[in-house]
Amino acid sequence: MAALSEKRRAFVIAMFDPDAPQEGRGLLKFAAIRAGYGSPTSSDNSIRVMASRLAHDPRIQAAAAEYAQAHIRALAPNAVRAVRDAIADPRHKDHIRATAMVLDRVDPLETTHTVRVEDHRPPSIEVTQKVLDRIEELMRRAGLAPKAPVIDGDFKVLEEAKG
Repeated sequence: MAALSEKRRAFVIAMFDPDAPQEGRGLLKFAAIRAGYGSPTSSDNSIRVMASRLAHDPRIQAAAAEYAQAHIRALAPNAVRAVRDAIADPRHKDHIRATAMVLDRVDPLETTHTVRVEDHRPPSIEVTQKVLDRIEELMRRAGLAPKAPVIDGDFKVLEEAKG
C-alpha cells in the first residue's frame, strides 16, 4: 500500500468499503469514483475503463491482497471466539465440525509415501557408448585431460625363471 499514490490507495480502500456493491455489479466503478477518478462530465464508460485499468495494475492487485489480509487478520479474534463457543456447546449444530477443525490444525495427520522406481532393462552397448562419447565431448569442452586409452593385446604366461 505504501508504494501507491494517495488516489490509488483510496481506490483500494474503496473496494473494501461496506457500502460498495458486489463484484460485477459496479464495484470497480464505485471505487474509482470514491477515489476521485473521473470528472463530473466523465461518462460511465470512461470511468469503467479507468477502473478496469486500475484493477488490472499489478501494484493495485498487490495492495488489495495486502489490505485483504489485514482485514482477515483483524477478524481472527471473532473467528476464534465463534469456534470456541461452538466447541463449548455440545448441542451446537457445528460442534463436532469445529472440534475436528481445531484438532486437525493442532495435531495434523501425517501421511508418508515411499516411491521406489526400478529399471530392470539390461544396459545396451549402443547407449553406453553414446554416454561415454558425450562424457568425452564434455571433458574436451571443459579442458580436462582425456581418459587414458584402453590397450588391447594378447598375452601369454611365461615360465618363471629358475635361479
